[in-house]
Amino acid sequence: MTNPRLSDTPPEVPLHRDRSFISLWSLGFLTSTGRWLDTLVIAIFVLDRTNSPFLVASMLMLRFLPMALFGLFTGVIAQRINRHTILRYTTGLVVLVALVIYWLADTGLLEVWHLGVASFIAGLVWATDFSARRTLMGELAGPRRVSRAMSLDILGGSATRILGPIFGGILYQQIGMSGALLLGCALYFSGFILAWLTPRKVEEKPQDSRSVLEDIRAGFGVLRQHDFLPGFLVVTITFNLWVFPFTSMVPVVGKDILILSDALTGLLTSAEGVGALIGAVGLSIFARSEHARYFYVTSVIAFCVFAILFSFSTVLWLSFIFLLIVGFVSAAFGAMQTSLVLMNAPEGYERQMMGILTVCIGTAPLGFLHIGLLADLFGPTQACLISAIEGIVAMAFTIWRWPNLLTPQTIQPEPN
Repeated sequence: MTNPRLSDTPPEVPLHRDRSFISLWSLGFLTSTGRWLDTLVIAIFVLDRTNSPFLVASMLMLRFLPMALFGLFTGVIAQRINRHTILRYTTGLVVLVALVIYWLADTGLLEVWHLGVASFIAGLVWATDFSARRTLMGELAGPRRVSRAMSLDILGGSATRILGPIFGGILYQQIGMSGALLLGCALYFSGFILAWLTPRKVEEKPQDSRSVLEDIRAGFGVLRQHDFLPGFLVVTITFNLWVFPFTSMVPVVGKDILILSDALTGLLTSAEGVGALIGAVGLSIFARSEHARYFYVTSVIAFCVFAILFSFSTVLWLSFIFLLIVGFVSAAFGAMQTSLVLMNAPEGYERQMMGILTVCIGTAPLGFLHIGLLADLFGPTQACLISAIEGIVAMAFTIWRWPNLLTPQTIQPEPN
């Protein structure tokens, strides 16, 4: 939601010259790069130590689990605690955890369960990103520039999905786990410094007098009367249960099936980020809001198709191309997700719908467990194939049940 006190105030300087905006954007860029670096090196370490694809998927499951458990509460917390304060202390917590894990790795004491605990704590911090940092960015940009501000954040996030795995894979191969984690510590510490240096230019909102339970009840009341949002949320659940968890198998396929080095595994994993970056740039230029529903639904189906093709590939360059396309369509999915909520939620119910959406995204841990078990039973490529087929079947049922998912989005003209 945009701060009403700022809605009629013209911006003083362009976004790229606004110190507060640049600090918040840079904070997200640094911490996201560290997050994707961690994701890769943890996957390689766990696979080398245990040879269990299930445990590899479990690390990502633990990172997403806090979103499912606490996603509904992060917005409430952000209304009651200064959001700059949240950023400062959550980034400090990430630095502390990163330093402990680095010390354990450097001394040879690091165990898989240490990484599981660290992943869960990192997930707790990640769950506050939307309600704290991104909300501050949107309010700072103002209503006329909020889409541009979020597009810049998506572009930065897509770039980190390239840089993190590449740097992580190279450092893991050349120096080892401790070398890769040391870079992560440096990235998180830089973000911590930025969090303390970011000027406070946005006024804090007054606390909401409604309880969380009242918000949830109101949101589900809207769903019972809406003809599009229920199907939209089912698509979101489908993506997080059967489609997105495919990404946890990419390092496993790279190491065990394609027999790649750690550096090449990082390069392969970065392909999705390259595709996402290209997709984010293209969407920011060519996408129209009227086509948001079409992009959202077809991107899930396309993701499944190319995940199936990836599962059959035994050639590095072909696997890279398939992951490139997967990243491209995932960018379309991510870009349309928030937009469709804001375009279709009744006025005054946007926050409730975002809370319900967060819970639907929080089904991802079940998806990671599902594909991890399949990989242990049948192998990583077969797990990717089975999960993608299940996703296509679920999407076919969803489109049959809610055919308006593919109808053009009606855009109301802006008031004068």
